[in-house]
Amino acid sequence: MAGDIFGYSRSGKPQTVFSSESASLTFEKAGKGYMIQNWNVNYQQTVQEIFELGSSNLYWLKGQPQGQGTIQRIVGGTGSGTDLFSADAFDVCAGGAAMTINANAGACNGTVPDVNINMDGCVVTSVGFSSSVQDLMIQQNFGWRFAKLSIS
Repeated sequence: MAGDIFGYSRSGKPQTVFSSESASLTFEKAGKGYMIQNWNVNYQQTVQEIFELGSSNLYWLKGQPQGQGTIQRIVGGTGSGTDLFSADAFDVCAGGAAMTINANAGACNGTVPDVNINMDGCVVTSVGFSSSVQDLMIQQNFGWRFAKLSIS
């Protein structure tokens, strides 16, 4: 067979085929995430560059890390949505709660490993609901902040 017209040399078959049908999202407290439409977890640290006058030296100021997450799901079936978080997550005076999300991308051959996203100091900061005529459903969303993140 002739080479690729753009000069690439790669296999004609993919190494792995990812499938959303077998993807899963499991919460430590609630089990499988019911009717979740999307989710996002972000953890960042502030790094500020400073320079010394009359020099080419570079310095970095390391800030404190901070994390936030969001979940949007369709209301229906069972539960109010508060079952995704423990009671401590709704009480900032309790110092927040631990939360683990186990995510699996899903694949046709089942070789994609799970990832455990472990958050500590989770405090729910917002709960919202929305609906529109064309959707014929009620959507619920949660926002939260967390203090510490580890992945296993």
